[in-house]
Amino acid sequence: MADRRRLTIVLVGPASSVHIRRWVTTLSSAGHRVIVASWQPGPELGGSDLRIAPVVGASPVQRAPRAAVWLRRLIRETRPDVVHVHSLGAHGLLSLALPHSPARVVTPWGSELRAAQNSAGRAAVIWLAARRADLVLPTSAAVGAEMIKRYRVPASRTQVLSWGVAENLIAALPSISPSAVRRAFGIPADATVVLSVRSTAATYRTDEIVSAFARALTDRPGLFLVVLGGLRPDRESARRAQASYLGRIRAAASATRDRMLVVERTLTPEQTFELMCASDIAVSIPIADQRGGSVVEAALAGCRLLLSDIAAYHEMINDGITADLLPEPVTVSLADHLRRVSADDVSQRSNRQFVLAHEHGGINARALEAIYWRLAGRARPLCGGIQAGHRLSGAAQLTTLGYWSAVLR
Repeated sequence: MADRRRLTIVLVGPASSVHIRRWVTTLSSAGHRVIVASWQPGPELGGSDLRIAPVVGASPVQRAPRAAVWLRRLIRETRPDVVHVHSLGAHGLLSLALPHSPARVVTPWGSELRAAQNSAGRAAVIWLAARRADLVLPTSAAVGAEMIKRYRVPASRTQVLSWGVAENLIAALPSISPSAVRRAFGIPADATVVLSVRSTAATYRTDEIVSAFARALTDRPGLFLVVLGGLRPDRESARRAQASYLGRIRAAASATRDRMLVVERTLTPEQTFELMCASDIAVSIPIADQRGGSVVEAALAGCRLLLSDIAAYHEMINDGITADLLPEPVTVSLADHLRRVSADDVSQRSNRQFVLAHEHGGINARALEAIYWRLAGRARPLCGGIQAGHRLSGAAQLTTLGYWSAVLR
């Protein structure tokens, strides 16, 4: 007999993702049973039952049919109360094999929505996955509006939930010594430290950050830049692209006269937060984003925030976070800001107060639990998706096996 004091939750998403790891920790600590269904292998996730789609290493076209059967069998065996699909790229496509019940939540990631703007196939996957969901749960109102307007998700099935800052990071803040962290990473004690808080990738325009830093360094030699290498992508093609991009960043670093550190190893969320606490300025300048968790964490850490001028960041400022928005061309405006700004007590204090009042991860996690409990009480039949005999549009036809080859190879 099922234990009605806890939920069984299947997270369909990349096992290597720090977001998946965070939710596994949060949900399992609350007593829930968590199963992770991942397309690609990843590290063991304590507190969860990690399952990997079969025939790892085979071509996507060979894997896709077996993965579909595998996922449906997993759902039959585990009988979850809720399935939460994180990421609507490969895992959004995989989610199309899910049965009509149990209740389904999908969380689109900002980078995938950005990529879908130039890809009918990716857009079709997002459309199909979102239309089949009981609830679309983005982290920002800007993305929620995009899901409603572009992907025709009813407003009644869209809800915004910021993830906030994890409780363990909030608890760790008073004990972190910025000077000790700087020593551990070889960062000069007297430098004005600029941290690129996102992984090194074209999506986050790391090369523009490095270029702006190099310009500002000429006029402000006390600056020091820290760049995060980030996780290795699952797909081989993505790993090659990341390695090439990181190589260009390393080459640029050699021209900064030892005033730049590229952190090659993958840091834990706790280590990344410690670096934020040891930094004066945090930079995040993607062309599109949701409510970036790393930006909120940097706000709690006390960094001065320099952000791209996009809807999601406007939303954060309207909500109460203090930050400087950088107009395009961002290399020019960022260099100008780096020449003159530093952390200040006023914005540091107001941002910490805001995060503790409105972005506390524990409170937001309980809100997610409440959503799960509500959905577990009802599992709607398929609504707005593909009914038997329904003919797909030209864009949606790209979600056939050929699309697996294009997006997953």
